[in-house]
Amino acid sequence: MLKKVKYDKSAFLFLLPAVIIILFIYANPLVKIFWYSVVNWDGLQPTTEFSGASNFITVISNKYFFEILFNNLIVIIITIPAVILFALFCSQFIYLRIFGYKIYQYLFFLPVIIPNVVAAIIWTFFLHPTGPINTIFTKIGLDFLVVDWFGNPRFAIYGLIITIIWKEVGFATILFLARLSGVDPSLYDSAKIDGANDFQTIRYITIPQLKGVIRLFAIIQMIGLLNFLFGYIYIMTRGGPGYSSTLLEYFVYIYAFTFKKLGPANAVAVILFGITFIFVLLYFWLSRSEGEGELN
Repeated sequence: MLKKVKYDKSAFLFLLPAVIIILFIYANPLVKIFWYSVVNWDGLQPTTEFSGASNFITVISNKYFFEILFNNLIVIIITIPAVILFALFCSQFIYLRIFGYKIYQYLFFLPVIIPNVVAAIIWTFFLHPTGPINTIFTKIGLDFLVVDWFGNPRFAIYGLIITIIWKEVGFATILFLARLSGVDPSLYDSAKIDGANDFQTIRYITIPQLKGVIRLFAIIQMIGLLNFLFGYIYIMTRGGPGYSSTLLEYFVYIYAFTFKKLGPANAVAVILFGITFIFVLLYFWLSRSEGEGELN
């Protein structure tokens, strides 16, 4: 058993300058968001007219609010398992160095370095009603698979999800590969000798070895899916048709720049911050648990 590391609290003094700078940059806007969510503000003149929870009531009573919350839930529930599943297979095949594994490694990682806006433009073209995907389905006689992804409210959110999965699989693959690089290759050799197939190898070796990484990746991905999808939505759907692909992050934009209601816009931002903060705390708790597990 490894001895636990004893931390010197005086080391935090060296972090103090960085903490002060971060607070100066981020704390002031954050405090203002909370303040503007509980006052009547027109965006121009300073105000001290306290409105209490009226902005939050306005947001929650909006008939589309819970539909938008459900959209966020759909994105998280579908995207994270799909990304993890694809990344598991990709990372294992690259780790086992199948034929052409270096090419696959570059291909999987390529979407990661592409900006979100560029990825959105690419997939808007692919998923267009007359785009390459629908054209291929038509040519090979699979017309029943032809979908108006961004014109049909039933499918718009799934067009976004496809794009996000394509963009995120590479990062998860590299993350999993980094963990697998520390795994004893003899485990896979033994499984191969015992006649285990690829699915059994993934189930009984790869997943147990990646359990901690998968858990932390899922939390990080949840935070990202709540806060970093504006570019996709703005380019691909503008939240439509209707509110079928609107997420909380884009709902802030709608309230602020479409409805011109900055109080409710800040209230949505505070709600989004609260949800994200819960996941941040969960992330730190899991990180600490993983660290203590390694020490023990």
